[in-house]
Amino acid sequence: MRRGIVALLASLPVLLVVSGYAWMRDEPLSVDAQTWLEQAQVDAGPSRAYVFLNGLDADPGQSPEALGAERLQAYRTWRSSHGPLDEGFAEPLVPTLALANGPLFCAIEKDGCLSTLLSGVSGWVETDEQRLLRERYWQFLQLDDYRNLLEDSIMAPLPPYHYLMNGQQLLALQLLKAAQAGEGEQVRVRLDEELQLLRGQMRRADTLIAKMIMVRMVERNMRWQAVLYRQGLMPAPSSVLAFDQAERSLLRPLQYEFRSVALMFKSQPSSNLDWKERLLMWWGLRPQMSINASLSFYQPLAELSQLPPAKFAPKVQQLPEPQWQKSRRNPVGNVLLGMAIPDFRDYAVRVQDLEVQRRLLQGMSQLPQGVPSAEQLHAFDNPYYPGQPALLDERDRLCFAGPLPVRDGARCLPL
Repeated sequence: MRRGIVALLASLPVLLVVSGYAWMRDEPLSVDAQTWLEQAQVDAGPSRAYVFLNGLDADPGQSPEALGAERLQAYRTWRSSHGPLDEGFAEPLVPTLALANGPLFCAIEKDGCLSTLLSGVSGWVETDEQRLLRERYWQFLQLDDYRNLLEDSIMAPLPPYHYLMNGQQLLALQLLKAAQAGEGEQVRVRLDEELQLLRGQMRRADTLIAKMIMVRMVERNMRWQAVLYRQGLMPAPSSVLAFDQAERSLLRPLQYEFRSVALMFKSQPSSNLDWKERLLMWWGLRPQMSINASLSFYQPLAELSQLPPAKFAPKVQQLPEPQWQKSRRNPVGNVLLGMAIPDFRDYAVRVQDLEVQRRLLQGMSQLPQGVPSAEQLHAFDNPYYPGQPALLDERDRLCFAGPLPVRDGARCLPL
């Protein structure tokens, strides 16, 4: 008996070591996770479009390229002496363009905005700075080498997207004013060209925020075409090609998001934690296990986003709430996964809704003025549910039904 107790005590350190190793052991990255991380690496080549966009708000005395390059260099210099999760970077303080604002800069999809624009634009006079931003917006659209140039931090600064959208609004106001002056055909040509350029930028968008901003801008272009046509200010919209797989795809943007989350798990900011928190991280977080588990949030939606709407709709509705392989050896990772990763289904649906608006726009060009009849609504073919007609909602907007709830009338166009 005594010998057994002695043997047990002698083996206890070995048992503790083995048990500790079994608890602390991480798992290797899965093949899919490793592939996604490699594919998400930022292209080392130049991107004039990205640099230009980063300086879009430059003062009239400075070029967008110069300010964009200055900002990128300042960030890279700061990042070279800071960790990937460190905060505190401040962009250089430089003069910038004033951001246009006021009632005429409302979002056209918002209640009351359209009437404000139609009645108020005649008295609007574009300032020199507004003209400069509008011209820069158009110049950016024509650059065809856009790619994100920052990959080494989830805290990286964003380009001034609000100026980009402001530039689109300035163009819309200019075109609305021209349409009211009887230049409807020229306005239609300009909107056609803008739509083609926006679709090119949408294909190239390789981060989720860039993709969704371009989606919103494409939506607004088609909404303006519908409004100007139905107001009798523009001829019938031109034929618009269906949105293709590259335009729908969220693969590259979700790979970038996945890489950012992987960076978070691999680079926990231990220097900012007290010893108890560092001990908790060491005991309860398996970085690679967490990275492997997080892929289940991204991969299914990336695959679904590339499907055409009729195949996308039933699959996205059947997709369960995001789940991941939880492990009792990764309690901190389980908590972080539940907190850090959103449901990406809404993003995928929003991109797919572009085909809804395209079909509504094309069908609308065949409608006479006034409220369409039931027979006329049956001439529209829902891209999500083939054979299902368009509907009129309570605000007399032309709409299609679709999967999951949607905001801002993304499946409707005003009559």
